Amino acid sequence: MTANKITRSKNNFVKMKSYRILCIFSLCLLFSCADFLEEENPGTVFGDEFYTTSSGFESLVNVNYSSLRGIYGGDPFVFTLGTDLFTSGRGNPPAVGLLNYQELTAAEVNGTQFVRMFYQDLYNAIQLANNALHFRETVEPFPQLEAREGEVRFLRGLYYFLLVQSFGDVPLVTERVTEVQLSFPKAPSTEVYAQIIEDMTTALELVPESPEQPGRVSKRVVRHFLSKVYLTRGHQPYSPDAQQDFSTAASYADEAISGQGLNLTFEELFWPGNEQNEEVLFSVQYSEASMQDLLRDGNKQNYWFGPYYGGEGQKYGYPNRGYGLVPALYAFDVFRETGQYDARWEGTFMTEIYQATAEDGTTDYGYYQYYTQRDSRDQLPVMIFFAHEWVDIAAWRAANPNRANAEVRPFSEEWEASLNTQMNAATPAIRKFDDPGSVFSNNGSSRRDMFLARLAETYLLSAEAHLMAGNAGAAADRINVVRRRAALPGAETEMEVVAGQVDIDFILDERARELMGEYHRWFDLKRTNKLVERNLAWNREVRRVGNPFGDGTLKVLRPFPISVINLNTALGSADQNPGY
Repeated sequence: MTANKITRSKNNFVKMKSYRILCIFSLCLLFSCADFLEEENPGTVFGDEFYTTSSGFESLVNVNYSSLRGIYGGDPFVFTLGTDLFTSGRGNPPAVGLLNYQELTAAEVNGTQFVRMFYQDLYNAIQLANNALHFRETVEPFPQLEAREGEVRFLRGLYYFLLVQSFGDVPLVTERVTEVQLSFPKAPSTEVYAQIIEDMTTALELVPESPEQPGRVSKRVVRHFLSKVYLTRGHQPYSPDAQQDFSTAASYADEAISGQGLNLTFEELFWPGNEQNEEVLFSVQYSEASMQDLLRDGNKQNYWFGPYYGGEGQKYGYPNRGYGLVPALYAFDVFRETGQYDARWEGTFMTEIYQATAEDGTTDYGYYQYYTQRDSRDQLPVMIFFAHEWVDIAAWRAANPNRANAEVRPFSEEWEASLNTQMNAATPAIRKFDDPGSVFSNNGSSRRDMFLARLAETYLLSAEAHLMAGNAGAAADRINVVRRRAALPGAETEMEVVAGQVDIDFILDERARELMGEYHRWFDLKRTNKLVERNLAWNREVRRVGNPFGDGTLKVLRPFPISVINLNTALGSADQNPGY
């Protein structure tokens, strides 16, 4: 069993024991919580003594990994909305404030509850990390102890990295909290970055070169994220030395790459069941064995990023999709440059919807047949085909008689779903996260691991760092590795770029094509200082409300939830981020 494929029964004791500390911390810093539950101790080990044993400490580290599920496994609005690539479709947007910024406030309305939950989940995870690091000082020695300390330090650094990007100056808590505290002053972002770098560089010394198990932290994982940390800080006005930050980021990324090429096809990389492949550096682990309830114990990545197909997917073989988060027009438009040569177009979007026949003989939309009938899908009638502008529709029909009666929907503004989009299967869906074996659910049924770091992104981090350090030639070289893998057979030359083509907007577009839907986009725009520009240009809902960013400094950070300010006596109205 991998590190964070943890069953509820295995960790029940550890979770109950940690809950006491976690609730106190949350009460002080985040929100009010109910009285904690008293647990039944297993055997004769009581209280903190359990964590001084190797088995107890291992369990505590595993719970630290399971925190990743709470941060990434639910609704992804803080990662995706309010960008150039995603919008809302049919029905009321689930987080309109995050989508258009105008309605984003400190009060828990219009989607701000997702900001509060994100903040809460991160600090809960940090307190679990602080708890583990506290017991590291007294735990009995065992062979993996140093590595486990490194894993926890990395995770704490990752959580603070998400916080400082999202909120700017934040409370910096690095010690275990066991008594009620009501005052947590904010630390300057410079101090938060210093702590992140300290945690991650310490982790780099302690963890192994290769992961002990899939899902555990290794040196390559730490180098990948250290590259992103230095790169992000380098873009900020408070960087102590931007050029040094960019050079350091480039070095860490190149060390993480370690000469490894991109050997899988794009489709192989994302094929269901192939999540533990050679290019995945770090992922949140899931498995059906760790799910007591198949309707809700998985993640929700397979639920978003496409239109609704209907309510009988379990019968006909199509997914349940949430129409509240769908690709924006720019997500399709960004492929105009490369689409006719780029395997990532069809590797990212489901462009053909097949006809499915149920056991009772009735027909409806098919979808999962793309996977379940991989070798014979050309024999299936195509009901809908989404044709981008480079496609010769007549030639497409002529290539297969089963396409003769397909409804062809050429690329247009109609591909960007809206409140006026009424038909099912109306727009292309992102298919990278499909789980054909999952149950039809809107609560989290995907059993697939969630990629947090993979090698192609490491190449793109290296490219961005080299570009910002003044070496556009090296940036183009790294991008070409990614684009040559993405090229359709025989189109490698057409996909290559030269140094003069590479700027920060080009890299953002390349990240869109390569990493569509992978929970990076808001942070990409924030890091590169393109959040305002790209939203004003491509976010339909921002254009609808006007300019919520004022002079470009308003609402570029998330608001501190009012519940946080009310409960933390060290915070006042002056500590709120600009625009709220």
